[in-house]
Amino acid sequence: MSLTRFIFIGCSALVSSLSVAEPFDIIAHRGASGFLPEHTLEAATLAFAQRPDFIEQDVVITKDGVPVVLHDIHLETVTNVEDVYSDRARDDGRFYALDFTLAELKRLRVHERQNTDGSPVFPNRYQGTQAHFTIATLAEHIELISQLNRQFDTDIGIYPEIKSPAWHREQGVDISKIVLATLGDYGMTDKNANSYLQCFDFAEVKRLRDELGYQGNLVMLIADNSWGESATDYTYLRTEAGMAEVSKYADGIGPWLGQLLNTEALKAGKVEAQPWLAFAQQNKLIIHPYTFRKDALTPGFTSEQLLTTLKDILAVDGVFTDQVPTVKTWREKSN
Repeated sequence: MSLTRFIFIGCSALVSSLSVAEPFDIIAHRGASGFLPEHTLEAATLAFAQRPDFIEQDVVITKDGVPVVLHDIHLETVTNVEDVYSDRARDDGRFYALDFTLAELKRLRVHERQNTDGSPVFPNRYQGTQAHFTIATLAEHIELISQLNRQFDTDIGIYPEIKSPAWHREQGVDISKIVLATLGDYGMTDKNANSYLQCFDFAEVKRLRDELGYQGNLVMLIADNSWGESATDYTYLRTEAGMAEVSKYADGIGPWLGQLLNTEALKAGKVEAQPWLAFAQQNKLIIHPYTFRKDALTPGFTSEQLLTTLKDILAVDGVFTDQVPTVKTWREKSN
């Protein structure tokens, strides 16, 4: 039996056996990043119009201490910084947001994510050249979503990420304190806030709870050790002891999609969860994996098959996605 047919039959059987639809959170990954340049206010506005459950904001800090919404501590992959400030690169040839004031960053144009050779990472996404997309602050993003919620009588949440906290501290900046101060200004630091705060650094997740007193929902992001995302041992976290330790501090985890499926089972045409996922579920951790992209699917899966596998075989609680409408359409059909 082919893998595709196995998935279809297995998932259909599971769906038909469910008497009550389970919730499945949809998180707009970097806003509506499948349609507009990521993390711009325009992308956040379009994401809101698509009605996800949450909209994500990755956060880094400017030279003058302002939290801004960018996925990376570097600028050249998503802006024209090399054209505007050609002499401001560090010795490694990269341009760092922390080396620019907010006013300086506002002069930049944000464009679709590019490879090192300048080619687009996703060639079929936004191809326009005339609109002037800019970097926005965390406060601007939260205010925008809050005001739209008020006017449309909705409650779409926020999902900020503290980026590279250890690196920021090496530069003399406590990013976590700055982010928490902004979240506090909008009532987003208590347990009842419709928000999640996420981070790849387990030491910082512990610090957020123990030292900084953050009471809101907290997610430990799971990378691969080879990525160099932080000093965290992600291989250890994906063990019974590791998940038990995470549950002492976090309400949930955000694993990479590539960490969820049992690769040995796939070779035999079977779709099974990696055993470590059971440890997360035993510790009652919410599981929000990243990232569903209909233009970069897991090989061997259609969009519907992958989403149904996530919900009914892997039993995760939602997904980050660049294309909210695709996931919403699937969710409505599956319910």
